[in-house]
Amino acid sequence: MTETLHALIDGLQPAQTDDWRALADKALRGADFETTLVRKTEDGVKRGPVFFSAERTGNAAPQRADAFLPWQIRQGFTEAEPLSANKAILADLLGGVSQIGLHIDPEGACGVAMGKASDLAKVLDGVDTSIAPVFLEPGHDFDAEGFAAWMREAGASVAGLALDAADPRLAALAKAHPSFVIASVDARAIHETGGTEVQELALAAAGYAEAMGALIEAGVSPKQASAQIEVIVAADADIHLTLSKIRAGYLVTRNILEAYGAEDGAPRMRAVTSGRMMTRRDPWTNMIRTSAAGFAAAAAGVSALTILPATYALGRPDRLARRAARNLQILLQEEAHIGAVADPAAGAFLHEHLTQALAEQAWRQFQSIESDGGYSALSGDSAFTRDVIAARQALQKQYESGDRVLFGINRFAAPDLREMKFETGQLPPSSLPLFPAIRLEDAALAGANS
Repeated sequence: MTETLHALIDGLQPAQTDDWRALADKALRGADFETTLVRKTEDGVKRGPVFFSAERTGNAAPQRADAFLPWQIRQGFTEAEPLSANKAILADLLGGVSQIGLHIDPEGACGVAMGKASDLAKVLDGVDTSIAPVFLEPGHDFDAEGFAAWMREAGASVAGLALDAADPRLAALAKAHPSFVIASVDARAIHETGGTEVQELALAAAGYAEAMGALIEAGVSPKQASAQIEVIVAADADIHLTLSKIRAGYLVTRNILEAYGAEDGAPRMRAVTSGRMMTRRDPWTNMIRTSAAGFAAAAAGVSALTILPATYALGRPDRLARRAARNLQILLQEEAHIGAVADPAAGAFLHEHLTQALAEQAWRQFQSIESDGGYSALSGDSAFTRDVIAARQALQKQYESGDRVLFGINRFAAPDLREMKFETGQLPPSSLPLFPAIRLEDAALAGANS
Protein backbone atom coordinates (compact mmCIF):
# COMPACT_ATOMS: atom_id res chain seq x y z
CA MET A 1 0.00 0.00 0.00
CA THR A 2 2.83 2.39 0.87
CA GLU A 3 4.58 1.70 -2.44
CA THR A 4 1.37 2.45 -4.31
CA LEU A 5 0.94 5.77 -2.54
CA HIS A 6 4.52 6.76 -3.27
CA ALA A 7 4.02 6.00 -6.95
CA LEU A 8 1.00 8.31 -7.08
CA ILE A 9 2.98 11.33 -5.86
CA ASP A 10 6.16 10.70 -7.85
CA GLY A 11 7.05 13.75 -9.90
CA LEU A 12 4.79 16.15 -7.99
CA GLN A 13 6.52 19.23 -6.63
CA PRO A 14 5.85 20.23 -3.00
CA ALA A 15 3.37 23.08 -2.71
CA GLN A 16 5.00 26.46 -2.11
CA THR A 17 3.36 29.27 -0.16
CA ASP A 18 4.32 31.93 -2.71
CA ASP A 19 2.85 29.96 -5.62
CA TRP A 20 -0.43 29.44 -3.81
CA ARG A 21 -0.55 33.08 -2.74
CA ALA A 22 -0.13 34.24 -6.32
CA LEU A 23 -3.06 32.09 -7.44
CA ALA A 24 -5.18 33.28 -4.49
CA ASP A 25 -4.50 36.96 -5.23
CA LYS A 26 -5.46 36.36 -8.85
CA ALA A 27 -8.75 34.78 -7.79
CA LEU A 28 -9.48 37.64 -5.37
CA ARG A 29 -9.34 40.17 -8.25
CA GLY A 30 -8.04 43.02 -6.15
CA ALA A 31 -9.77 42.21 -2.88
CA ASP A 32 -7.55 42.42 0.18
CA PHE A 33 -6.10 39.02 1.06
CA GLU A 34 -5.93 39.57 4.83
CA THR A 35 -9.46 40.88 5.31
CA THR A 36 -11.03 38.42 2.84
CA LEU A 37 -9.39 35.11 3.68
CA VAL A 38 -7.46 35.35 6.94
CA ARG A 39 -9.27 34.50 10.15
CA LYS A 40 -7.84 34.92 13.61
CA THR A 41 -8.73 33.69 17.07
CA GLU A 42 -9.60 36.12 19.85
CA ASP A 43 -5.92 35.93 20.84
CA GLY A 44 -4.78 36.96 17.36
CA VAL A 45 -3.62 33.51 16.24
CA LYS A 46 -4.02 33.03 12.48
CA ARG A 47 -6.32 30.19 11.44
CA GLY A 48 -5.45 30.03 7.79
CA PRO A 49 -6.64 30.10 5.09
CA VAL A 50 -4.03 27.41 4.43
CA PHE A 51 -0.85 26.02 5.94
CA PHE A 52 1.93 24.27 4.04
CA SER A 53 4.01 23.35 7.04
CA ALA A 54 3.99 23.51 10.81
CA GLU A 55 6.32 22.63 13.64
CA ARG A 56 5.47 19.17 14.93
CA THR A 57 4.41 19.20 18.56
CA GLY A 58 4.92 15.45 18.83
CA ASN A 59 2.01 13.47 20.20
CA ALA A 60 0.48 16.29 22.24
CA ALA A 61 -2.48 14.16 23.28
CA PRO A 62 -1.61 11.31 25.67
CA GLN A 63 -1.68 7.64 24.75
CA ARG A 64 -4.97 5.94 25.58
CA ALA A 65 -4.55 3.44 28.39
CA ASP A 66 -7.81 1.58 27.76
CA ALA A 67 -9.05 0.90 24.24
CA PHE A 68 -12.46 -0.16 25.56
CA LEU A 69 -12.98 2.99 27.67
CA PRO A 70 -10.55 5.54 26.17
CA TRP A 71 -11.92 8.31 28.40
CA GLN A 72 -14.17 8.33 31.43
CA ILE A 73 -17.81 9.29 30.89
CA ARG A 74 -18.52 11.58 33.82
CA GLN A 75 -22.11 12.70 34.27
CA GLY A 76 -23.00 15.59 36.56
CA PHE A 77 -25.99 15.31 38.91
CA THR A 78 -27.89 18.28 40.34
CA GLU A 79 -31.14 16.70 41.60
CA ALA A 80 -32.08 18.43 44.86
CA GLU A 81 -33.56 15.44 46.68
CA PRO A 82 -30.97 12.80 47.64
CA LEU A 83 -33.34 9.97 46.70
CA SER A 84 -34.04 11.54 43.30
CA ALA A 85 -30.31 11.95 42.75
CA ASN A 86 -29.79 8.30 43.66
CA LYS A 87 -32.42 7.19 41.15
CA ALA A 88 -30.82 9.28 38.40
CA ILE A 89 -27.33 8.01 39.24
CA LEU A 90 -28.35 4.35 39.13
CA ALA A 91 -30.17 4.84 35.82
CA ASP A 92 -27.20 6.57 34.22
CA LEU A 93 -24.71 3.98 35.47
CA LEU A 94 -26.83 1.29 33.86
CA GLY A 95 -26.87 3.42 30.70
CA GLY A 96 -23.09 3.63 30.36
CA VAL A 97 -21.83 6.39 32.67
CA SER A 98 -18.51 5.42 34.29
CA GLN A 99 -17.95 8.30 36.74
CA ILE A 100 -20.31 10.31 38.95
CA GLY A 101 -20.04 14.08 39.33
CA LEU A 102 -21.89 15.47 42.35
CA HIS A 103 -22.99 19.10 42.46
CA ILE A 104 -23.67 19.77 46.14
CA ASP A 105 -25.81 22.62 47.48
CA PRO A 106 -27.13 22.33 51.06
CA GLU A 107 -30.16 24.40 50.02
CA GLY A 108 -30.89 22.23 46.98
CA ALA A 109 -31.20 25.21 44.65
CA CYS A 110 -28.52 24.14 42.17
CA GLY A 111 -27.29 20.81 43.45
CA VAL A 112 -27.97 17.82 45.69
CA ALA A 113 -29.17 18.93 49.12
CA MET A 114 -26.52 17.44 51.39
CA GLY A 115 -25.11 18.98 54.53
CA LYS A 116 -22.89 16.23 55.90
CA ALA A 117 -20.94 13.23 54.69
CA SER A 118 -23.43 10.75 56.15
CA ASP A 119 -25.99 11.99 53.60
CA LEU A 120 -23.93 10.20 50.95
CA ALA A 121 -25.49 6.92 52.09
CA LYS A 122 -28.80 7.98 50.53
CA VAL A 123 -27.35 9.48 47.37
CA LEU A 124 -25.06 6.54 46.64
CA ASP A 125 -27.25 3.69 47.84
CA GLY A 126 -26.63 0.71 45.56
CA VAL A 127 -23.57 2.28 43.91
CA ASP A 128 -20.34 0.28 43.87
CA THR A 129 -17.84 3.09 44.35
CA SER A 130 -14.94 0.74 43.63
CA ILE A 131 -15.94 0.62 39.95
CA ALA A 132 -17.92 3.89 39.63
CA PRO A 133 -15.77 6.65 41.16
CA VAL A 134 -17.51 9.66 42.68
CA PHE A 135 -16.14 13.17 42.11
CA LEU A 136 -17.34 16.31 43.83
CA GLU A 137 -17.80 19.17 41.38
CA PRO A 138 -15.69 22.33 41.89
CA GLY A 139 -17.08 25.25 43.85
CA HIS A 140 -18.62 23.21 46.67
CA ASP A 141 -18.40 24.05 50.36
CA PHE A 142 -18.77 20.46 51.51
CA ASP A 143 -16.90 18.57 54.22
CA ALA A 144 -14.01 17.31 52.09
CA GLU A 145 -12.41 15.39 54.96
CA GLY A 146 -15.70 13.68 55.78
CA PHE A 147 -16.33 12.89 52.11
CA ALA A 148 -12.89 11.32 51.70
CA ALA A 149 -13.30 9.23 54.86
CA TRP A 150 -16.77 8.05 53.79
CA MET A 151 -15.55 7.11 50.32
CA ARG A 152 -12.61 5.19 51.75
CA GLU A 153 -14.93 3.32 54.12
CA ALA A 154 -17.20 2.51 51.16
CA GLY A 155 -14.30 0.82 49.37
CA ALA A 156 -13.52 3.49 46.80
CA SER A 157 -10.02 3.35 45.38
CA VAL A 158 -10.52 6.61 43.47
CA ALA A 159 -12.58 9.68 44.34
CA GLY A 160 -12.42 13.39 43.61
CA LEU A 161 -12.50 16.11 46.26
CA ALA A 162 -12.31 19.11 43.88
CA LEU A 163 -10.44 21.39 46.27
CA ASP A 164 -9.17 24.67 44.86
CA ALA A 165 -5.45 24.86 44.08
CA ALA A 166 -5.01 27.42 46.86
CA ASP A 167 -6.92 25.43 49.52
CA PRO A 168 -4.78 24.99 52.67
CA ARG A 169 -6.15 21.45 53.20
CA LEU A 170 -4.62 20.24 49.94
CA ALA A 171 -1.40 18.71 51.22
CA ALA A 172 -2.83 16.92 54.26
CA LEU A 173 -5.60 15.27 52.26
CA ALA A 174 -3.23 14.32 49.44
CA LYS A 175 -0.96 12.48 51.85
CA ALA A 176 -3.88 10.87 53.70
CA HIS A 177 -5.53 9.65 50.48
CA PRO A 178 -2.77 9.10 47.90
CA SER A 179 -5.06 7.47 45.31
CA PHE A 180 -7.67 10.25 45.41
CA VAL A 181 -7.81 13.25 43.07
CA ILE A 182 -7.56 16.06 45.60
CA ALA A 183 -7.39 19.30 43.59
CA SER A 184 -9.37 20.66 40.65
CA VAL A 185 -8.03 23.56 38.61
CA ASP A 186 -11.26 24.74 37.00
CA ALA A 187 -9.96 26.89 34.14
CA ARG A 188 -13.29 26.76 32.29
CA ALA A 189 -14.37 29.66 34.53
CA ILE A 190 -12.36 31.86 32.16
CA HIS A 191 -14.16 30.47 29.12
CA GLU A 192 -17.57 30.78 30.75
CA THR A 193 -17.00 34.42 31.65
CA GLY A 194 -16.05 35.25 28.05
CA GLY A 195 -12.27 34.94 28.17
CA THR A 196 -10.01 33.67 25.40
CA GLU A 197 -8.37 30.30 24.85
CA VAL A 198 -4.95 31.61 25.87
CA GLN A 199 -6.36 33.15 29.05
CA GLU A 200 -8.06 29.86 29.94
CA LEU A 201 -4.83 27.92 29.44
CA ALA A 202 -2.81 30.50 31.39
CA LEU A 203 -5.12 30.19 34.40
CA ALA A 204 -4.94 26.40 34.12
CA ALA A 205 -1.15 26.59 34.17
CA ALA A 206 -1.08 28.97 37.14
CA GLY A 207 -3.43 26.81 39.19
CA TYR A 208 -1.63 23.63 38.19
CA ALA A 209 1.76 25.04 39.16
CA GLU A 210 0.45 26.24 42.52
CA ALA A 211 -1.16 22.91 43.38
CA MET A 212 1.93 20.97 42.29
CA GLY A 213 4.16 23.22 44.36
CA ALA A 214 1.99 22.88 47.47
CA LEU A 215 1.91 19.08 47.28
CA ILE A 216 5.62 18.66 46.56
CA GLU A 217 6.55 21.08 49.36
CA ALA A 218 4.50 18.91 51.74
CA GLY A 219 6.47 15.82 50.77
CA VAL A 220 4.28 14.32 48.04
CA SER A 221 6.33 12.92 45.16
CA PRO A 222 6.07 14.84 41.86
CA LYS A 223 4.58 11.83 40.06
CA GLN A 224 1.93 11.28 42.75
CA ALA A 225 1.12 14.99 42.80
CA SER A 226 0.48 14.97 39.05
CA ALA A 227 -2.05 12.17 39.53
CA GLN A 228 -3.87 14.03 42.32
CA ILE A 229 -4.60 17.20 40.35
CA GLU A 230 -7.27 17.49 37.67
CA VAL A 231 -7.34 20.36 35.19
CA ILE A 232 -10.80 21.21 33.83
CA VAL A 233 -11.20 23.06 30.54
CA ALA A 234 -14.20 23.99 28.42
CA ALA A 235 -15.00 22.46 25.04
CA ASP A 236 -17.17 24.45 22.66
CA ALA A 237 -18.54 23.89 19.17
CA ASP A 238 -15.45 25.27 17.42
CA ILE A 239 -13.96 21.84 16.76
CA HIS A 240 -10.53 22.81 15.43
CA LEU A 241 -9.87 25.49 18.05
CA THR A 242 -11.12 23.36 20.95
CA LEU A 243 -9.06 20.37 19.85
CA SER A 244 -5.94 22.52 19.49
CA LYS A 245 -6.54 24.31 22.80
CA ILE A 246 -6.69 21.05 24.74
CA ARG A 247 -3.59 19.72 22.97
CA ALA A 248 -1.85 22.98 23.90
CA GLY A 249 -3.02 22.46 27.48
CA TYR A 250 -1.19 19.16 27.58
CA LEU A 251 2.00 20.81 26.31
CA VAL A 252 1.82 23.55 28.95
CA THR A 253 1.09 21.23 31.87
CA ARG A 254 3.83 18.83 30.76
CA ASN A 255 6.28 21.73 30.84
CA ILE A 256 5.27 22.38 34.44
CA LEU A 257 5.69 18.71 35.33
CA GLU A 258 9.18 18.72 33.83
CA ALA A 259 10.05 21.83 35.84
CA TYR A 260 9.05 19.98 39.02
CA GLY A 261 11.00 16.87 38.03
CA ALA A 262 7.95 14.78 37.15
CA GLU A 263 8.84 13.85 33.58
CA ASP A 264 7.15 10.48 34.08
CA GLY A 265 3.98 12.08 35.41
CA ALA A 266 0.89 12.51 33.26
CA PRO A 267 -1.45 15.52 33.36
CA ARG A 268 -5.03 14.59 34.22
CA MET A 269 -7.31 16.69 32.04
CA ARG A 270 -11.10 16.76 31.94
CA ALA A 271 -13.28 18.67 29.51
CA VAL A 272 -16.80 19.94 30.10
CA THR A 273 -18.82 21.20 27.16
CA SER A 274 -19.34 24.94 27.15
CA GLY A 275 -22.17 26.38 29.19
CA ARG A 276 -21.99 29.83 27.63
CA MET A 277 -22.89 28.45 24.18
CA MET A 278 -26.09 26.77 25.43
CA THR A 279 -29.41 28.40 24.58
CA ARG A 280 -32.85 28.56 26.17
CA ARG A 281 -34.51 29.26 22.83
CA ASP A 282 -34.76 26.15 20.66
CA PRO A 283 -32.68 24.01 23.06
CA TRP A 284 -32.68 21.10 20.60
CA THR A 285 -29.91 22.94 18.70
CA ASN A 286 -27.75 22.50 21.79
CA MET A 287 -27.35 18.85 20.83
CA ILE A 288 -25.52 19.91 17.67
CA ARG A 289 -23.20 22.16 19.64
CA THR A 290 -22.44 19.55 22.29
CA SER A 291 -21.83 16.90 19.62
CA ALA A 292 -19.14 19.07 18.03
CA ALA A 293 -17.63 19.98 21.39
CA GLY A 294 -17.62 16.40 22.63
CA PHE A 295 -15.92 15.19 19.45
CA ALA A 296 -13.20 17.83 19.74
CA ALA A 297 -12.48 17.05 23.39
CA ALA A 298 -12.39 13.31 22.79
CA ALA A 299 -10.06 13.66 19.81
CA ALA A 300 -7.77 15.87 21.91
CA GLY A 301 -7.22 13.04 24.39
CA VAL A 302 -9.00 14.12 27.58
CA SER A 303 -9.04 11.60 30.42
CA ALA A 304 -12.65 12.44 31.37
CA LEU A 305 -15.48 14.18 29.55
CA THR A 306 -18.74 15.71 30.71
CA ILE A 307 -21.31 16.63 28.07
CA LEU A 308 -23.86 19.05 29.44
CA PRO A 309 -27.51 18.14 28.82
CA ALA A 310 -29.40 20.10 26.17
CA THR A 311 -31.60 21.69 28.86
CA TYR A 312 -28.61 23.19 30.69
CA ALA A 313 -29.66 26.80 30.07
CA LEU A 314 -33.25 26.08 31.16
CA GLY A 315 -32.84 24.15 34.39
CA ARG A 316 -32.14 20.69 35.68
CA PRO A 317 -32.19 17.93 33.06
CA ASP A 318 -34.91 15.34 32.91
CA ARG A 319 -34.36 11.68 32.04
CA LEU A 320 -34.31 12.30 28.26
CA ALA A 321 -31.73 15.09 28.46
CA ARG A 322 -29.41 13.04 30.67
CA ARG A 323 -29.81 10.02 28.42
CA ALA A 324 -28.99 12.00 25.27
CA ALA A 325 -25.88 13.48 26.90
CA ARG A 326 -24.44 10.14 27.96
CA ASN A 327 -25.43 8.35 24.74
CA LEU A 328 -23.53 10.94 22.72
CA GLN A 329 -20.34 9.86 24.48
CA ILE A 330 -21.11 6.21 23.82
CA LEU A 331 -21.56 7.03 20.13
CA LEU A 332 -18.19 8.79 20.08
CA GLN A 333 -16.52 5.81 21.73
CA GLU A 334 -18.25 2.79 20.25
CA GLU A 335 -19.54 4.00 16.88
CA ALA A 336 -17.05 6.68 15.83
CA HIS A 337 -14.10 4.98 17.61
CA ILE A 338 -12.55 8.35 18.44
CA GLY A 339 -10.39 6.76 21.10
CA ALA A 340 -8.93 4.15 18.74
CA VAL A 341 -6.41 6.60 17.27
CA ALA A 342 -3.59 8.16 19.28
CA ASP A 343 -3.65 11.95 18.83
CA PRO A 344 -5.49 12.01 15.47
CA ALA A 345 -4.64 15.69 14.92
CA ALA A 346 -0.89 15.09 15.05
CA GLY A 347 0.77 16.15 11.82
CA ALA A 348 -2.18 18.20 10.55
CA PHE A 349 -0.67 21.61 9.76
CA LEU A 350 -3.67 23.61 11.00
CA HIS A 351 -3.86 21.83 14.33
CA GLU A 352 -0.11 21.78 14.86
CA HIS A 353 0.10 25.51 14.14
CA LEU A 354 -2.78 26.36 16.47
CA THR A 355 -1.50 24.05 19.20
CA GLN A 356 1.99 25.54 19.17
CA ALA A 357 0.81 29.15 18.97
CA LEU A 358 -1.72 28.77 21.78
CA ALA A 359 0.80 26.97 23.99
CA GLU A 360 3.46 29.64 23.48
CA GLN A 361 1.09 32.53 24.20
CA ALA A 362 -0.41 30.74 27.20
CA TRP A 363 3.05 30.11 28.63
CA ARG A 364 3.94 33.80 28.35
CA GLN A 365 0.71 34.82 30.05
CA PHE A 366 1.23 32.18 32.74
CA GLN A 367 4.64 33.72 33.44
CA SER A 368 2.97 37.12 33.71
CA ILE A 369 0.51 35.75 36.29
CA GLU A 370 3.42 34.23 38.22
CA SER A 371 5.29 37.54 38.23
CA ASP A 372 2.20 39.19 39.76
CA GLY A 373 2.07 36.71 42.64
CA GLY A 374 0.62 33.59 41.05
CA TYR A 375 -2.77 31.90 41.08
CA SER A 376 -3.71 32.66 44.69
CA ALA A 377 -2.92 36.37 44.24
CA LEU A 378 -5.50 36.91 41.47
CA SER A 379 -8.02 39.61 42.33
CA GLY A 380 -10.43 41.99 40.69
CA ASP A 381 -7.62 44.51 40.31
CA SER A 382 -5.04 42.18 38.79
CA ALA A 383 -3.88 42.76 35.22
CA PHE A 384 -5.02 39.27 34.20
CA THR A 385 -8.55 39.86 35.48
CA ARG A 386 -8.77 43.17 33.64
CA ASP A 387 -7.66 41.47 30.44
CA VAL A 388 -10.34 38.80 30.85
CA ILE A 389 -13.02 41.45 31.39
CA ALA A 390 -11.88 43.26 28.24
CA ALA A 391 -12.05 40.01 26.27
CA ARG A 392 -15.56 39.35 27.56
CA GLN A 393 -16.77 42.79 26.51
CA ALA A 394 -15.26 42.38 23.05
CA LEU A 395 -16.88 38.96 22.62
CA GLN A 396 -20.30 40.21 23.66
CA LYS A 397 -20.08 43.10 21.19
CA GLN A 398 -19.33 40.66 18.37
CA TYR A 399 -22.51 38.73 19.09
CA GLU A 400 -24.55 41.89 19.56
CA SER A 401 -23.38 43.20 16.18
CA GLY A 402 -23.96 39.90 14.41
CA ASP A 403 -20.29 39.50 13.50
CA ARG A 404 -20.35 36.25 15.47
CA VAL A 405 -23.17 33.78 14.87
CA LEU A 406 -25.09 31.66 17.35
CA PHE A 407 -27.16 29.36 15.15
CA GLY A 408 -30.82 29.31 15.99
CA ILE A 409 -30.58 32.67 17.74
CA ASN A 410 -29.20 35.49 15.58
CA ARG A 411 -29.17 33.43 12.38
CA PHE A 412 -31.33 30.58 11.06
CA ALA A 413 -33.81 30.95 13.90
CA ALA A 414 -36.61 28.38 13.60
CA PRO A 415 -40.07 29.95 13.16
CA ASP A 416 -41.82 27.11 14.98
CA LEU A 417 -40.17 26.11 18.22
CA ARG A 418 -40.58 22.74 19.87
CA GLU A 419 -40.34 22.76 23.65
CA MET A 420 -37.99 20.54 25.60
CA LYS A 421 -38.96 19.29 29.04
CA PHE A 422 -36.78 20.13 32.01
CA GLU A 423 -36.88 20.23 35.79
CA THR A 424 -36.92 23.47 37.76
CA GLY A 425 -33.69 24.57 39.37
CA GLN A 426 -30.82 27.00 39.02
CA LEU A 427 -27.56 26.48 37.19
CA PRO A 428 -24.50 25.67 39.31
CA PRO A 429 -22.52 28.89 39.92
CA SER A 430 -19.00 29.52 38.67
CA SER A 431 -16.38 27.76 40.76
CA LEU A 432 -14.39 31.01 40.71
CA PRO A 433 -16.68 33.91 41.77
CA LEU A 434 -14.11 36.35 40.40
CA PHE A 435 -15.18 35.25 36.91
CA PRO A 436 -19.01 35.07 36.71
CA ALA A 437 -20.49 33.12 33.81
CA ILE A 438 -22.18 34.82 30.87
CA ARG A 439 -24.61 33.55 28.24
CA LEU A 440 -23.83 34.28 24.58
CA GLU A 441 -27.51 33.88 23.76
CA ASP A 442 -28.29 37.08 25.67
CA ALA A 443 -25.83 39.13 23.60
CA ALA A 444 -26.98 37.55 20.33
CA LEU A 445 -30.65 38.20 21.12
CA ALA A 446 -29.90 41.78 22.16
CA GLY A 447 -28.36 42.43 18.76
CA ALA A 448 -31.05 40.56 16.82
CA ASN A 449 -33.86 42.48 18.54
CA SER A 450 -32.27 45.93 18.31
